[in-house]
Amino acid sequence: MLLKVKYLSVKKYIKLHASFTYLEFISEDFSPLAHSTPSYSDTASSLTDTISLSSSDSDLREHGIPAGRSRSSKEDMGSSAAKEMVEDALNRKPGGEDILEEYRGENSLSHRTRRQLVNILASDMTERHGRFPSRQQKEKYALGIITVFPSLKDPFSPKGYEHFYDGVKGTGYLAWRLKTMTRSTTKRPVKEVSVPQEQGPKRRRSATTLPQQLDGDACKEAISFLVHSPDEASVFQRMKMTFQHRQDLVHDPQRTADVLKTFPRFLDVKGLVNQDFLLLFGAETATKLLEKWDTSFKPKVIKEAKQLTPSTDLCHLLKAAEKLAENDDNGTLDCMFV
Repeated sequence: MLLKVKYLSVKKYIKLHASFTYLEFISEDFSPLAHSTPSYSDTASSLTDTISLSSSDSDLREHGIPAGRSRSSKEDMGSSAAKEMVEDALNRKPGGEDILEEYRGENSLSHRTRRQLVNILASDMTERHGRFPSRQQKEKYALGIITVFPSLKDPFSPKGYEHFYDGVKGTGYLAWRLKTMTRSTTKRPVKEVSVPQEQGPKRRRSATTLPQQLDGDACKEAISFLVHSPDEASVFQRMKMTFQHRQDLVHDPQRTADVLKTFPRFLDVKGLVNQDFLLLFGAETATKLLEKWDTSFKPKVIKEAKQLTPSTDLCHLLKAAEKLAENDDNGTLDCMFV
């Protein structure tokens, strides 16, 4: 241990051994001063009063003595632990081996690789110490970087790693990356504006399973065939293949009234409405519709139909629904399609 002592106007740095007694210390290091003084006891007393048990780095440098020599072993241990920590992180994280390999080949790192290095170590730091690591933890990572990659050390800064993390200013690549990560994780998600879906007949639904659908000229030909075909089996097949086109008409406010004009076979072929319902909802729901038609759905449909603009087809359907109650379920359902 180095001690700064002063006797009269003379300053001197002496080395104190742990095994020295007080008298051995005086006789070993102060014999020149002690022999030049008139009284040994006076000298010892004066020296005792002026011994400083600690010395600053500036005082040591003033006398040409390297600073921090008494702490070298402790710093070496810290550097070793920091190096091991950084190497462990790079060996575990994806891309870390590539960084080490690049440095071994080039004795340096490209700008892109340095950014990747900082990102990996900042991520490892938050995994180990949480979103807000302490100053000492960030300094340890910065020290580890220049220990593993000596060419990245800044020779013009006191510790050599301030460009990675400066504990006094709170700046450096690691500090900036941690701030970016914190902003990303704490950013509030944009609240989605919920748009209420239309319910009832106007709601657009996706069909459960559909056969191949026709469009363009093929769809027009199928619609033309439906008008005049006497073969009900062919009618049912073409109606399946034009289902999507029919749904587009139903959900277009400007063309809804054209459904029966485009597909008039709903009026004379029983079961076509039920087929569309099966395609749209599936067999289980379609069965429930037939079960509840007379008691639940039929009165509501009649009530809504009476509020529509009167037409010949509408009047015909209303009379069929109100007077021909003896019809079977399937027939009733078909005559109520509007």
